[in-house]
Amino acid sequence: MSPREKRGAIVNEQTLKRGLMRELHTALPEAVAIRHEDRYTHGIPDLSVSLGQKTSWWEIKLAAPDCESRGVQRYLCTRLNQTSHCRYVIYVRGIPKGSRQRPRQIRIVKPEDIDIWSHAGLVISEDEFDQAALVRHIAKVHGVTL
Repeated sequence: MSPREKRGAIVNEQTLKRGLMRELHTALPEAVAIRHEDRYTHGIPDLSVSLGQKTSWWEIKLAAPDCESRGVQRYLCTRLNQTSHCRYVIYVRGIPKGSRQRPRQIRIVKPEDIDIWSHAGLVISEDEFDQAALVRHIAKVHGVTL
């Protein structure tokens, strides 16, 4: 997480993706990481990482408090996961008080579990958006230990 994000600046999907890309380029300079989203392309996961003769696909979501994936995006993520590796990265915005209280998390979820994301998958980071922990997980998917 950048110093600006730590100071309480507004966190949205764009700032999270920017921070993740910065961390990927720093920790894995030999990887080819590409952001794919634009206003004309629908369904392609937000990010691909090629490293060690393998490409993985990552769809970034901010759960504030909910998140969902529909249509062509869900279809394409499912298909990509059948032939390679595709996951949803869900940044769960923490809710400090009330009946829906929960900690801030980064959660990795398979495409087939997106409807039950809040209790499925793997929690990579809890209480903060630890981009370095996420990059370590991505590296591990590619057989690289950081």
